[in-house]
Amino acid sequence: MCLRAVGFALFLLAVPPDAEATGDEDLVVLGERVYRKACEPCHGRQGDGTGSIARWLDPLPRDFTLGTFKFRSTMSGSVPTDEDLRRTVDRGIPGNSMPSWQHLLAVGERDAVVAYIKTFSDWFEDGVYPEDIVVTDAQLATPPPPTEEMLAAGREVYARMECAKCHGEDGRGNPDNPLEDDYGRRIVAFDFTTGVYKAGSDPPDVYRSFATGLDSTPMPSYADSLDETERWQLVYYCLSLSRRTTVRDWLLHPPLWNHRMQR
Repeated sequence: MCLRAVGFALFLLAVPPDAEATGDEDLVVLGERVYRKACEPCHGRQGDGTGSIARWLDPLPRDFTLGTFKFRSTMSGSVPTDEDLRRTVDRGIPGNSMPSWQHLLAVGERDAVVAYIKTFSDWFEDGVYPEDIVVTDAQLATPPPPTEEMLAAGREVYARMECAKCHGEDGRGNPDNPLEDDYGRRIVAFDFTTGVYKAGSDPPDVYRSFATGLDSTPMPSYADSLDETERWQLVYYCLSLSRRTTVRDWLLHPPLWNHRMQR
């Protein structure tokens, strides 16, 4: 099935944008309404990723019942924050069938569907503790400016952390190193040369992924193995591998960089 058709079908299924909730219980009730119409076709009635159109999607929709999420600001093995879940709902996931709902659902509806998604797994019962947070808003608010020196240092970090084993020397992925996710499904290492990252392609988004890792995949967290400066160096180097010349242009051109970070 064409992904554009899937996205359009989900748009038609969206609930009216004027729905509201007045309390936590009402938020979950509203979230169920939104989920049934907008999310269930992919993620399934029980949130287990077995919706009516899931079989035609690659990668398969997230199974919320496992409580395992790739895109987080929390340490590996921890559940994401509400803000993390909301970010994915708002932005969608570039490169797969998860659309952005930012302009299709009202703010309250997006908050509500996040609340409802959390009911599918007991892992959310204890919530997120301060010590679970690996990446803070303060770290991402003022990223260091990219320089040629940062990119050169990032290349050294890339080599030291043996990123090429999975991603290849040129960042296109290493076909000689087959990978599997935690469910035994064959996956391909990310191709940095595309310049399009699933959790967001701006430096703060890439930094978040490198710091926390992508749970259920072989991509580890660098929270303990790299300090903050080294993570930023790696971020800029990987971004510089993009085939899109505009990426390198804005990385090393201060006016373009400042404009992108202030959007």
